[in-house]
Amino acid sequence: MKFVVIGAGKIGSTLSEQLVEEGHSVIAVDSNPEAVKKLLNSQDIMCIEGNGATADIQLQAGIKGADLLIATTAHDELNMVCCMLGRQLGAKKTICRIRNPEYYDQLDIIKNNLNLALIINPELTAARDIANGLVFPTATKLEVFGKGRVEMVELRISEGSPLIGLTLAEVYKRLKIKFLICAVQRESGIFIPTGDFVLHKDDRISIAASHSDIERFFRENGLVKNKIRSVMIVGGGKIGYYLAKMLSSMGMRVKVIEKDYNRCTELCDEVPKATIIHGDGTDQELLLDEGIKEVDAFVCLSGLDEENIIMSLYAKNNSGAKTITKINRASYVDMARMLGLDSIVTPKQLTTSTILSYVRSLENASSESRIDSLYHIIGNQVEAIEFNIKDPIPHLTGIPLKELKIKNNILICAIIRKRQVIIPSGNDTMELDDSVIIVTKDQRFSELRGILE
Repeated sequence: MKFVVIGAGKIGSTLSEQLVEEGHSVIAVDSNPEAVKKLLNSQDIMCIEGNGATADIQLQAGIKGADLLIATTAHDELNMVCCMLGRQLGAKKTICRIRNPEYYDQLDIIKNNLNLALIINPELTAARDIANGLVFPTATKLEVFGKGRVEMVELRISEGSPLIGLTLAEVYKRLKIKFLICAVQRESGIFIPTGDFVLHKDDRISIAASHSDIERFFRENGLVKNKIRSVMIVGGGKIGYYLAKMLSSMGMRVKVIEKDYNRCTELCDEVPKATIIHGDGTDQELLLDEGIKEVDAFVCLSGLDEENIIMSLYAKNNSGAKTITKINRASYVDMARMLGLDSIVTPKQLTTSTILSYVRSLENASSESRIDSLYHIIGNQVEAIEFNIKDPIPHLTGIPLKELKIKNNILICAIIRKRQVIIPSGNDTMELDDSVIIVTKDQRFSELRGILE
């Protein structure tokens, strides 16, 4: 497929890299010569320097007949103009990045009137991801499938866990809960485990189940902590704003620390239920004065990855709070995990996953299955994909799973049938209208039939 990406910043460059890896043709446009130069040096794609909101530049980028135009510049209005013009010039579909909270209540109007396929808001997506991560205090990450019917949580097996030394078959037999361990990270290795896989201390595991069964799993393994009721957020930018608003509406006590005085006054008006503190979140005395030792969760959202890592380490070592750290640079993620920071949010990766989910559905619009959601889990090295079966699939639907020849490193971890969640055994089948969640380490899928050998 052919894509035009306007905007070569963090989102645009990450997206173009992923699309090329998946075999698509990408042409990138940016008015900043340094951004264009950087992209040319790092990726094997065609880049054009110029204003993507002009017809000449879009035509030069081959907008006529392009399958998708994605506008990801830092300016919402420019992105909207790019998409409007792109549709007029022949782009089949358009995706627009809109970040300003002032547009939040009218996104449906904008989408319908500009005929947009998708609106992306990295900050809002990141805030939702963080809010999800606060549901289970001991989990490092939580993803939701099937309109909330299935949850997938990540957690680290700590010292003293009753799971250490057990095979997965023994774990399932002992707990008698409907759940599935879908993926495991051990040091630098990633595994899609079978029943004879033995769990070790410090393994990071992903578990799929219904919400109630996840809660039972946590209770049975002594992982239950008190619900999070107070949250301290460092950084009052767009993510901080969205997050503070969400958590306040959930009844949590929220305190935001922001170093820009004018931004503090804006937040006081925008999030009246939250406590806004003017100050530097890297100031240890300020954190102590504001009660870091008493809060249930500490979220670092400053614009500097290094600051976020340092603040999270301080909170981890000086409080019992769950820490969540925003990191933009992929090269810092593994280092942060080595330092013990497990709950990490990367906005550009979350946004890229959203777009890739749409792109793969676009690739196989006439297929028997449709991708409803796609997430990257276990350090972004494993994909969890939710397919909806629209039509019967030969050699797949109606056949017991134990009779299917499924490729290696693929696991069917849940089937949602109407309102029922099935953690599948070999005797279960996939049927018409089911939602099927698979995890895969080495494969890339646009349709469900691709899991077969």
